[in-house]
Amino acid sequence: MADTARMDAIASAPPRANRWAIRLGSALIPVAHATGQNIVTVLGLRFMTDSLAISAGTAGLIFALVKIYDGVLDPAVGALSDRVRTPWGRRLPFLLAGGVAMPLGILMLFGAPDMGSVLLAQLFVTLALIIHASGYTLLTIPGFAMVVESSPDPHERTRLMGWRVYGNAAGLLIGTTVPGLILARMGPGRHAHLVMASAIGAVVLLATVLAVRLLARAPRTAPPEHPRPFNLVAQSRLAWLNRPFRILAITHVFLLFGTAIGSAALAYFSRYVLRAPDNWLSGYFLFSTIGMVGSIPGWVVFSRVIGKKSGYIIAMALFGLVNLTWLLAGPGELAAFSNLRGFLSGVAGGGTILCAYAMLSDAVRYDFVCSGERREGVFAGFTTLLDKLSSAAALAAMGAFLSAMGYVSSSMGGPIAQSVQAIHAVAICVAVVPAVSMLAGIMTVSRYQLQPDDLIENALPGEA
Repeated sequence: MADTARMDAIASAPPRANRWAIRLGSALIPVAHATGQNIVTVLGLRFMTDSLAISAGTAGLIFALVKIYDGVLDPAVGALSDRVRTPWGRRLPFLLAGGVAMPLGILMLFGAPDMGSVLLAQLFVTLALIIHASGYTLLTIPGFAMVVESSPDPHERTRLMGWRVYGNAAGLLIGTTVPGLILARMGPGRHAHLVMASAIGAVVLLATVLAVRLLARAPRTAPPEHPRPFNLVAQSRLAWLNRPFRILAITHVFLLFGTAIGSAALAYFSRYVLRAPDNWLSGYFLFSTIGMVGSIPGWVVFSRVIGKKSGYIIAMALFGLVNLTWLLAGPGELAAFSNLRGFLSGVAGGGTILCAYAMLSDAVRYDFVCSGERREGVFAGFTTLLDKLSSAAALAAMGAFLSAMGYVSSSMGGPIAQSVQAIHAVAICVAVVPAVSMLAGIMTVSRYQLQPDDLIENALPGEA
């Protein structure tokens, strides 16, 4: 453990002025990746089916394959960011590269030219999604690792996670409301989607550049002197043997499966069940963001009083119950009901994000306490690997389900007639699947037992 004290000294608390720069920089990274991710999560699948005439099953499969590629990329980026040596530290070059790649992928996807061939369109959007997903990985994994290594204080890490939730909320707001407003004003055509993509891409790039500048003086831990060769199987085994991390990772799979399907289905639900214009999405996500941002201080206090685990369970239960109420919605529903659902979903989302990542940071810290090694990137990579695989399974399942239920794709860009079965399938995806997924997550995380005393440096290694 000789290097342990040295490495924690490197990551000691920074001066107050720099501390606020780190907090703001930690928030801007999720602003960038959440903005770029949410536009694709909410509108990407619908754009492919309703504007590029790609079948729902094929579109879901493309998303799934890209997610699998991205998931395999995650541990490699995590391991590389743990061991690389540059004048700017281990993480910042990855962040900057991600801030360039993500906007490029967005522009390619929503600006896809008319190639006169569905097959060529499929290949082009696949390439666009690969570039977009690579940028997302380059932003998220080093960004999460920097939070873990920025402070040995678990309460400061929770505060940083709170700032990341604020950043995610801002990214959610920008990535969902701005596109809806642009499409409502300009129409659902190709040009409007390109304008939308350009605006969102600019936000991603600007937020990343500002974050890199603010984080340039953040505390850094040193890479290992003799790093082990990258081995995906070995890294997966390393992460899996950390029991608290393993439980949280499985819980996160259920959480992401439900939220991925729910988010992707909402654009279909508003169009074909509620029969609302695209600016309905802007209003819904505005209230969702208000709920998320407004609830963070409460979740921070609440999780300290009752524990992060209990807060996580309550947040997942609320999210599942709110989604179930979509089964009661229909055309002509009062906007107040939809806005209330958005607000409560945002409150639940704030709790799940804050508690999940605060608990994950504790589990990664537990590995350092037990091993004396700095492997934040490895664990961040494995976390996002499972996230991507669960999202891949979710989108593939949703696409296959919609196709099986008779959903009809087109190149018109707007709504077309769909069968009753297809509309029922959309309702199931937006309401039932997320609720069942949250229940499975609650059952899994109930087995988590890591305690604050287990995070003290001289605690004995062992499973909690």
